[in-house]
Amino acid sequence: MIVTLNWLKDFVDIDVSPEKLAELLTNSGNEVEEIIYQDKYLKNVVVGKILKIEQHPNAEKLVVCQVDIGTKVTQIITAAKNVFEGAIVPVSLAGANLANGIHIEDSKLRGLDSFGMFCSIEELGVTDYDGEKDGIMILDNDLVPGTEIAKALMMDDVIFDVNVTANRPDCMSIIGIAREVSALTGKPLKEQNLYYETNNENVSDYVSVEVENTELCPRYMATALKDVKLEKSPKWLRARLVAVGIKPICNIVDITNYVLMEYGQPMHAFDHKYLGGKKIIVRNAKKGESLKVLNQNTYDLDEKMLCICDANGPSVIAGIIGGTYSSIQEDTKTVVFESAAFERASIRRTSRRIGVRTDSTARFEKGVDVGSPEYGMKRALNLVYELKAGTIVSGVIDTVKEQPKNRDLEFSLNRIFKLLGIRVENDKVLNILNNLGIKSKIDGDKLFCNVPVFRSDIENDADIAEEIIRMYGYGVYDSIETAPLSSASVTVGKHDKVLLLARNLKYELCDYGYFEAVNFSICSDDVKDKLLINPEDKMYNMIKIANPISEDLGYVRTSMANGMFLTVARNLARKNSGFKLFEVGRVYIPKSLPLTELPDEINMLSLCSVDPKDDFFVLKGIMENLLRDFEFEYKLEYSKLPYLHPGISADVIDINTNVKVASFGQVHPKVCKNFDLPEKTFYGEVNLDALAALKEKTHSVKALSKFPIVERDLAIVCDESLTVDTIIGCVKKSCGNLYYGAKVFDIYRSAELGENKKSVAFNFQLQSYDKTLTDDEINQVVKKVLKDLQYKTGAVLR
Repeated sequence: MIVTLNWLKDFVDIDVSPEKLAELLTNSGNEVEEIIYQDKYLKNVVVGKILKIEQHPNAEKLVVCQVDIGTKVTQIITAAKNVFEGAIVPVSLAGANLANGIHIEDSKLRGLDSFGMFCSIEELGVTDYDGEKDGIMILDNDLVPGTEIAKALMMDDVIFDVNVTANRPDCMSIIGIAREVSALTGKPLKEQNLYYETNNENVSDYVSVEVENTELCPRYMATALKDVKLEKSPKWLRARLVAVGIKPICNIVDITNYVLMEYGQPMHAFDHKYLGGKKIIVRNAKKGESLKVLNQNTYDLDEKMLCICDANGPSVIAGIIGGTYSSIQEDTKTVVFESAAFERASIRRTSRRIGVRTDSTARFEKGVDVGSPEYGMKRALNLVYELKAGTIVSGVIDTVKEQPKNRDLEFSLNRIFKLLGIRVENDKVLNILNNLGIKSKIDGDKLFCNVPVFRSDIENDADIAEEIIRMYGYGVYDSIETAPLSSASVTVGKHDKVLLLARNLKYELCDYGYFEAVNFSICSDDVKDKLLINPEDKMYNMIKIANPISEDLGYVRTSMANGMFLTVARNLARKNSGFKLFEVGRVYIPKSLPLTELPDEINMLSLCSVDPKDDFFVLKGIMENLLRDFEFEYKLEYSKLPYLHPGISADVIDINTNVKVASFGQVHPKVCKNFDLPEKTFYGEVNLDALAALKEKTHSVKALSKFPIVERDLAIVCDESLTVDTIIGCVKKSCGNLYYGAKVFDIYRSAELGENKKSVAFNFQLQSYDKTLTDDEINQVVKKVLKDLQYKTGAVLR
């Protein structure tokens, strides 16, 4: 939100510096991202009047000008073609630093002194100018020589770029920021005079209004102007619009833009002669309708889009952009003003659908309260009256679903002070809230607040406590002292165990060539279908967000996979290839829906690779390395994650607790298709909370055995479903203290082995610390290995 200091002063007296004002706003929750001084490049530039022009004696293309700059007559040499005697021009004197980077000093040109330079609009950084763009800027004749150019051009304001939070749409206006300044400085908000006069005609003779969808348009106001005089707006109004980044067009259009910035109320001005049937119909578009709009594009409309129509069809895409003939034309004589409130989700959805965003869209998306159209219309008509831009027809059509009403709320002061941790004097509480527009009174412990319509964010005592403390702590009172808690004690700082683990795993993954990704923890409802999650899975039940920023981001994620797959697909679409990504974040698993208690928040690590050199075994090796520092026995089972390939994936299960610590494998082919991923996409995830709960591995050393290692090879026939991990685990247990190592070196399948059977050949090693093993002792171990394998897995010697 762009606001200016002089504009704010129309609403509240400000006696602090711009820097201090920016600090107050930032500390109270409205961050000022930038302060811009309009006159930054206008220092030492004044208004001058050319008194006399003579040819330079030593240069054919130069002329010597005698210029009145108020305090004296000075000499300036120029090559400009458009200067003339009597012209009022901007003169930059020695020491000026202009917008295009030129530094001005007195100089000699072909033997004659020149004490400054005439300036063009480019050199001054001026945008609102109707004269010749290439030559010297010619100013209005009524300007007095010697006047600072910043004041002459009304470019002496200070501009603040304020970052307004999503819950404060009321601050998307000059008056909204002014309320904040009023409370911060303790200065009352000035009453605004919105007076205007009308003729004796009735607006219903000019236009009728019908609202078919009051859910998407809870309020629509309209009135008419006749005998409209389209002309250039006065300098003060144009200067303010330019300061906030809006190009002046003509008085009627400028009035609607002025109201947009001052009151945060988007408006539209219809040319009455193009209003078919002299009626306005607010309805959803019909199938097959289209509209050519002001940006010269034509958009196909659908039944979900709200439109402002006349008897002939759509004229405006509601809250976004007007049709070609819905706006003011050069010959417009009669105008219909619109001031309305639209449902924000509808505007956001339509804006995304057609790919158009305007200043009006930005306001409607954040929310325009139902009371705003009335104030916006009054201010627009007040400006029409003040500027004598036309005759205002009597009456305003007001179609409203429900009349806006302030809310009366009651709070406990003790409860508020308990939330704050301090007590605030009653008179200061009242002063803060009243300056914010929340009319309040106190009776004992009770605080009675009349919350205005524009403060939809105020719902409970925590909200009121926030309003009090941000003004009391940072505003005019600045009354919060830094002090330690009464029961505090000095503690030694340390990293959270999960965060420390995550950091270490990040470093390790970077060593493996992975790059970190940061994805949204919110997602759309169709994630469940794209990831093949069935209703019985705990990941199926996702928490719906009450106030989502968009329809596509309306739920809290229960899996890391969606965000990762979308990021991978987006990079692939941009011709990146062969990359590997990881993310650390949280998933949110509700215990039940609707929520009756907080969900389980689980810290997770996810990783994904589309590197053609990677396969299942590379990913398995990475997972084993990530888990190697923890003291636990685990087994591998075919993964039950629905978005992993059922035959090329594994879950890592803690044998002692039966808790799943990690999963990894190739992504399911259907999921790859749903996300436009290559077939050979590999994905894994680690439960960081489960991993951090495990005991870290302690490493012990012992002397090497003096006795030889004995090796034996065995080949067994077993079920296809039997994993190598199970076989090795059984061998290790059977060998006991003599076990040194084991590995599989061959897996063979054939029809002779039988259906769903395979042959697994493995080598295992034995060693004793006490003696050299005899053949009998070795054979006894081999027999025990075979017996245990048959008993526990059904495997037999091949």
